[in-house]
Amino acid sequence: MWPSHSQIILFSGEASALAATASAVGFAAQGQATLLASLVPTHPAATLLGVTPASEPMTLRTSLDFWACNTLNELNGIWNDLRARVQLPGPPVNGEDLPLLPGIDLFLAVYRLAIHARRNYAVICVDAGPPDGLIRALAIPDTFRWLMRQLFGLDRGPGQSSESLARAALPANLLPFEQIGRLQDARVTFEQLRDTALDPAHVRARLVIRPDQAGLRAATISAPAFPLFGMNLDALIIGPLLTALDAGHRLASVIHEQEDVLAAVKARWPNLPLLRLPFGATPGAIDPVIDVAQDLMLSPMPQPPPITIGPADDPSLRLRLPGVARDDLSISVSGDELVVSLGPYRRHLLLPPGLRGVSIRAVREGDHLTIRRR
Repeated sequence: MWPSHSQIILFSGEASALAATASAVGFAAQGQATLLASLVPTHPAATLLGVTPASEPMTLRTSLDFWACNTLNELNGIWNDLRARVQLPGPPVNGEDLPLLPGIDLFLAVYRLAIHARRNYAVICVDAGPPDGLIRALAIPDTFRWLMRQLFGLDRGPGQSSESLARAALPANLLPFEQIGRLQDARVTFEQLRDTALDPAHVRARLVIRPDQAGLRAATISAPAFPLFGMNLDALIIGPLLTALDAGHRLASVIHEQEDVLAAVKARWPNLPLLRLPFGATPGAIDPVIDVAQDLMLSPMPQPPPITIGPADDPSLRLRLPGVARDDLSISVSGDELVVSLGPYRRHLLLPPGLRGVSIRAVREGDHLTIRRR
């Protein structure tokens, strides 16, 4: 999906637009061909730069392009492209008739972004908006798979298990044989698209944490949720940060809280780089953003997958969950699936064959949760 030389960084958080914009300007200033992509409906990145959003990548200056995805306007074209690839069964559904379920707009926008990525960009900085929307977009293929299993008993493999068929709400034998095949193909293709889009050799997220206690609490959920749903997290950004003030200033307590949150972030995520995003007025142009970019320049590097499966002779399922709080996490087993609940999010993961039907245990190993036989 992604060109071999491209690195994609998705910025997510309340100040994701400023972090993505400043980073893109900084990479472009280094001479790297850079695309700044806004997937947020209101496109605050355009306001920060003082430009008008465009439906196609437009050049702002040497090495820097900007693209704002208007999902509603592009939905029909994106859906038609995706439908031709997935080959969904049943009557054709036009993009104008497609309901905007939570996360589906962002899921489709990433598909369009992959097309624009073919323009030989070295770095693509994406303003993905709030973490909740991004996480729910990552969960769409899982939701589709779960529905197919519960409704028709269609399993993940090429065939069907008698257990799943017995629990299905609707008998699969009521469907024409070719429709069953298309549903299976569609399910597999959606999952492959998600996995390809999150290729750890090319894609990572950077979480922007608001520097107060509420922002810190939200980060304890979002930071481990990204890798739980297959997206690597390679850095944390905290801000916008106020500069130091005199002890008697009326904002001195805000500065004190910032420092407390900074210390807490360093303690909870010692293995993740921490970048600082300064507070400032809306730039309204490119040049003032260069100063903001100075503390955000961290070159993206390939990372190992956040979820790995051990060998057959030592079966295990290893999840990277950086900084997860014990009280926010719970796990259970449903059939051959591991159900991982993290705050308001839940993911069903297929257990490796060696862990199915046996007693298992979960072991916390630093930032990883490892599932093994008891």
